[in-house]
Amino acid sequence: MARFAYTRSTGVFSRALPRVPMELSNGLRSVHVEGLINTGSTINVLPYDLGLTLGLVWEEHDIPLTLTGALANYDARAAFIWASNASFTGRSPVRLSVAWTTSRDVPVILGQTNFLMEFNVCFYLSRDYFEVWRN
Repeated sequence: MARFAYTRSTGVFSRALPRVPMELSNGLRSVHVEGLINTGSTINVLPYDLGLTLGLVWEEHDIPLTLTGALANYDARAAFIWASNASFTGRSPVRLSVAWTTSRDVPVILGQTNFLMEFNVCFYLSRDYFEVWRN
C-alpha cells in the first residue's frame, strides 16, 4: 500500500487533487507523469503529445472512442500502455487501456477502466492523503 499527499492547485478556487506519480511506458520509451485519479471518468485518458513521446502512432490506432464533457470535441482512439510505480504496482508494470485523445491540454486521467479495476484507492481528503494498493 502506498500513501500520497494531495496536490494543491492554486488560483481563486484552490482544491486538493489526487495525483499519483508513475512511469508510463510503451516498448523502449517511458516517461514519468503524475496521473489524476478520477473516479467519475469511465476510462483512462492519455494526452496526444504524451502518446507521441511514448512512440504511439495515431494512424496505427484505428478504434475510435467517444469522449464526453470537456473532451467531447476531441478525437480519441483506443491504445494500450504500461504503468508502474513500485510502491503500488510491485515489480511488474500494469497494462492500462487508454483513450488517446488529440487534446494537448488534458492531464493523464486514471479512471474506472481500467486503473480503478486494477487498484484500490481510498481517499482521506480531511487528512490530506490518499492510498493506492493492488487488488
